Amino acid sequence: MNQNDEITNGRNTIDVDDLISRTQAEDSRNSKLMKSVFYLYLFCSVLYTLLYVVNPDPDLTKFDRLAGLCYVTAFVAGTFFFRKEYKTLKNVVYAVPLLQLVKENEIRYRFFSYKWWYVLLIVLLIGAGLSFSFTNPGRFGMFSISQKLVVIHGFYWSVLAISGYIGYRLWKKRSRPIWRDSKALLKELES
Repeated sequence: MNQNDEITNGRNTIDVDDLISRTQAEDSRNSKLMKSVFYLYLFCSVLYTLLYVVNPDPDLTKFDRLAGLCYVTAFVAGTFFFRKEYKTLKNVVYAVPLLQLVKENEIRYRFFSYKWWYVLLIVLLIGAGLSFSFTNPGRFGMFSISQKLVVIHGFYWSVLAISGYIGYRLWKKRSRPIWRDSKALLKELES
């Protein structure tokens, strides 16, 4: 099949060249974003290691050190994850058979995919770090541990929910059309 062909899927016509160019543009944008986030996580990994793990300050309690260890683990995991994603996006080959390219697109642009496990790990580790930080008996002594946890996790998960909603809206605007067209084209090519 010539890549200049248009493929008709029911009512819609999918322009293959347009799909490939949109994919290249989105991959380029996402690659730059992943590279920036990789450097941010790398910086935070080093910073939190120095502040919470290596720091010999006697005022740091065991709660602070445990929180720091959770933060460092989360940022190190994020560093590896974003580096992997950056390399994946940077090394996408578009000169492969159309069926292979469309299969890769459909997987790469899904909203729910294996990537959620990495993100969930990072989110839970940061949440654990916040728990250790705020259950420190020396902080906010007028509140009970359960009150501290409810407030900090209520705020934390609210911020995550808002961020998740914004991420979903961005995916719906930028990536969903690529995913939808790739999925429809894949269905046509496999039938």
